[in-house]
Amino acid sequence: MTRSSWVETSLSEVPKTSHDLSLSYLSPDARLAILTDYTEHRTRVLRGEPLGLDPARFPNQPWLAPAARGLRRCPPDEDVRGYGIFTFPYGPVTGGVPEAVRFDVRTYGERILELTPVTGFKRRGVLAGIAGLPLPDAALRVERMVGNLSAAHVTAFLTAAESARGLPVPERELWTRALALELQRIYNHLHAVARVAESAAQSVGQAQVHALSEEVLRLAGWAFGHRWLFGALLPGGPDRRLEPSDRRTIGTRIARISADFQTLWDLLSHTRIFVDRIQGTSPIPRREAIRWGAVGPTLRASSVGWDDRVHAPIPPYTDLFVAVPQGIDGDALDRIAVRVGEIQSSTLAIEQILDRWPAASGEIPPEPCVEAHRGIARVEGPNGDLIYDVTMQGDRVAGASCRSASEANLPLLALGSRQSVFTDFSFAWESFGFVIAEVDR
Repeated sequence: MTRSSWVETSLSEVPKTSHDLSLSYLSPDARLAILTDYTEHRTRVLRGEPLGLDPARFPNQPWLAPAARGLRRCPPDEDVRGYGIFTFPYGPVTGGVPEAVRFDVRTYGERILELTPVTGFKRRGVLAGIAGLPLPDAALRVERMVGNLSAAHVTAFLTAAESARGLPVPERELWTRALALELQRIYNHLHAVARVAESAAQSVGQAQVHALSEEVLRLAGWAFGHRWLFGALLPGGPDRRLEPSDRRTIGTRIARISADFQTLWDLLSHTRIFVDRIQGTSPIPRREAIRWGAVGPTLRASSVGWDDRVHAPIPPYTDLFVAVPQGIDGDALDRIAVRVGEIQSSTLAIEQILDRWPAASGEIPPEPCVEAHRGIARVEGPNGDLIYDVTMQGDRVAGASCRSASEANLPLLALGSRQSVFTDFSFAWESFGFVIAEVDR
């Protein structure tokens, strides 16, 4: 029961407001001062801070205000105080949530009146710690910041750094990064489906989807020398197996994994118990997804077909066809269905990458820098739009900041959980695909 559709949404379908800047970051000049998401409330100015948001500029958005342990609050529409209402702290160490994060749940029993995610329990200061390091050493730390999203983070970081330095990039290196990105996207989407199946007590489906995700990791390790792609995109990293015969092997194996998964998904999506648990769970209406700056599958599940690979592409995505699955209702079922569609989309992208692999090792000009020695790059990671802002001093990193997809989507969890029952929380959490290491970096 898949409700996603293979549609590329025109920008004309994105609602306009008097403050809307949705088209601005498609212009090369837009990188000179500001990066925006197409939402009136979440204009982001990256000035070397993790989010770069000034709460004074957004007095009607109290969730932007700094608070203890990185609080992110979605303002309630009604008063959640009263007789019998209490706050139930869920986490930071608890079953069902594999990372350290706490949720302050306002409730009178089973129904969630308000949910406030609280992060910051394992903040590591990775980006602050790379200042002054040579670029390869800094990139080594960045890719290990979030292991299952290493390709997206190191690609965005290196693209921003290359923009800051104004140095051309080997064309084959860009295609190698895209191949790594799509392999890791398939892994993360398989992992999300398996986690939702686990929450719904679909043990057989969970085990079989996890087995396929393990096959993707083993394929990545075979091709790039490391199952998490550590070092694979860095100069002097592990040897890569990307010769013509190797590329044929990668294409054959990933096509088989995708086909095997589609068979499993057909069974899962026709399992009434599984569908009932996620259909209608934690819905995010289109208007709210745009208003709160949702990204990635969360945004596309709410029928907005934005994908950086299509609408803000960097090579080689400028020369690839990328199908953009969409949902309709923005609930947990749609978020998972979009991920299922993107497994097929990534399989098609990998097929194109392998088939059109550059014959000669030419060079591509870097993205335009925003100012002297400073570059900004955005990459469509598995969970959505990932932004890096990097300043270079020669061949060393002077400073770096990042806005991750998990940060952007965390308020949407708070919004979607309100008025749901607590037993549905795990389905909502897993369908968003959060990685708290992206927030507590």
